[in-house]
Amino acid sequence: STFETCMTTPRLSASIVTYLSPPAELLRLLESICVAMEAVRNSEVRGRGVATLVIHLIDNAEIPELDVRRLGVDKTRFTLAGITLVLHQGWGNVGYGRGHNRVLPLLESDFHLVLNTDVEIAPDSLLNAIDYLESAPDTVLVSPAATDFLGNKQHLCKSYPSIFIFWLRGFAPPFIRRTFAKTMAAYERRDLEARPSVKPATASPVTIVSGCCMLCSTRALQQVKGFDADFFLYFEDFDLSLRLGKLGDVVYLPTMRVRHGGGNASKKGSDHQRYFMRSAVRFFNKNGWKLF
Repeated sequence: STFETCMTTPRLSASIVTYLSPPAELLRLLESICVAMEAVRNSEVRGRGVATLVIHLIDNAEIPELDVRRLGVDKTRFTLAGITLVLHQGWGNVGYGRGHNRVLPLLESDFHLVLNTDVEIAPDSLLNAIDYLESAPDTVLVSPAATDFLGNKQHLCKSYPSIFIFWLRGFAPPFIRRTFAKTMAAYERRDLEARPSVKPATASPVTIVSGCCMLCSTRALQQVKGFDADFFLYFEDFDLSLRLGKLGDVVYLPTMRVRHGGGNASKKGSDHQRYFMRSAVRFFNKNGWKLF
């Protein structure tokens, strides 16, 4: 099976791309990962092996300034949690996907986490996700349940997008968005939250997931050669989801929970809007256009 090797000792890796990210934001993410790893290693269920995690911090700043020693990381605690931090920098802003791809050849893990700096992982999320993956060897990509830092639900899983849905979400007046609320809800897979579940760990199949937090089969991720480097920013996660989906199951796992502070490209200024539009055209040219 895809994850057979981790049944004795689950090996984890993670990559975090930073670009002038606030140090406090990055430290919050790292500390949440540490707590989640402590839960994995302390769980009695983990009697079959002791998990380890290598975190690759990828600094995309033109002038490298990230210094792990200055972040305030508790080295002893991270070591006890089985975590090794590795810093990569010096190549400038090569883009989100290319940044993550830089470490792809170095990975020797069973599972790999792709993360934004503006994410915080719930304490039991890694334990729940690993337990699920070990029971579902055909799964190649897992997306978590998410809220923002005020507790508002975020919808990280999506249906295949259309030109119309992007216009609705980014530029349509509120009364038009209300008129097409069902269309937007279907795109955002809001049905995932409404489904009653006897088993809390029940996963649901999805098509596309957000790149802010993707737990992948390392083998599958390496097989598709990671992100498409032609995407500088935006849609690289949509494209990767579709390519990984050809190798196995892409799922939403409600017991893997995160908080996420990002999103809303249309509200981030003209530069981000241009990146979004350029990447959207590239995505549709590659994967197929859909107007409505």
